[in-house]
Amino acid sequence: MPTEATTPNEATLCARAPMPAESSSRPLVPSIDLSVVFCPADLDHVDALSDGKAAGFIYARDGHPNAAQLALKMARLEGAEAGVICASGMGAIASVFLTLLSQGDHVLLAKGTYGKTTALVTRQLPRWGINHDFFDASDAASLGQGLKPKTRLVFVETVSNPLLRVADIDTLAKLSREAGIPLAVDNTFAPLICRPIEHGATLVIHSATKMIGGHSDLTLGVLVGPGELIEPTKVLASTLGQTGNPFESWLALRGLATLSVRMERASRNALELARRFEKHGKVDRTFYPGLESHPEFAIASKLLKGGFGAMVTIDLGTRERAARLIRGLKGIPFAPSLGDVQTTLSHPATTSHRGQDAQQLAAQGMSEGMIRISVGLEEIEDLWGEFLVGLEN
Repeated sequence: MPTEATTPNEATLCARAPMPAESSSRPLVPSIDLSVVFCPADLDHVDALSDGKAAGFIYARDGHPNAAQLALKMARLEGAEAGVICASGMGAIASVFLTLLSQGDHVLLAKGTYGKTTALVTRQLPRWGINHDFFDASDAASLGQGLKPKTRLVFVETVSNPLLRVADIDTLAKLSREAGIPLAVDNTFAPLICRPIEHGATLVIHSATKMIGGHSDLTLGVLVGPGELIEPTKVLASTLGQTGNPFESWLALRGLATLSVRMERASRNALELARRFEKHGKVDRTFYPGLESHPEFAIASKLLKGGFGAMVTIDLGTRERAARLIRGLKGIPFAPSLGDVQTTLSHPATTSHRGQDAQQLAAQGMSEGMIRISVGLEEIEDLWGEFLVGLEN
């Protein structure tokens, strides 16, 4: 005889998840879905989800709605087939290396890449028997000279950190494609103003922590590219616990909504600041792709559309002068990151390239007097007035 349903005890009502709210309308903005676990209907449904025959999620480390929305939007922006969201930009970079490279393989890394990327390739990958060489991303001939039979990946930055050198992606992509080797491009400094896949790149990486998030309140990485490479990268990222979480994925989606206007304004401010720095007697060197004095100005003018980016680097010659400027700036924070709506600055020798002596820095064209500026959305005259006070201090 069937048992009649009874009203659950209060403890049971408290413990059980509420039923989804019924609605014939949908939210205007994405909802935050913090659930770690998703409930399949039955065992057949588990099989279908696991085999990719049904859309949906099981466990958040393998995928969740907010990461899926962000990955799809980033893939569309970059003209890619698919994407994966990682816990940081370095998580995305590491996932690329560890998916595509095996013991005995060789990677070609552009000179002057971000310090942690270089450290990963030079200090960590050799532990797994993965070899490397460096090449000049602005000189395609150096790529051809560095290719080896076991080269399995070429890695560059659209705009390098902190010297803002610009990669000749069109030519590098052609040479890589002819050799049958994927070209991965870290596009962190150039979202929207460069679409590397249109220039022949295979994979595109972003530290969404920076311009995409835009508010210094999240840490995420994005990788987009062909589905045949993204799918195994998703598996590796999940296995190593490198995937991004729901709340920060949601924050990145919010940041994306204003990325276009932020990049336009920040690029305009950065170009004007760079022009003024270049003329100032207390600035030894100014690095900005939009200056005609920049060594890759011609490449940048062809590659970057709608602006030359938000990053400006200046060289004051010595650590003492750099420290004096940092102390003298009252409204511009010393904050070793980038991409915020407000202007910030950092000191590469003690942050991104920490641990390298003066000789090692000089070999890369850097000095202890170098300051990297992430230009924000402020009124340009306010910014310049503050820098003038700092330079004259």
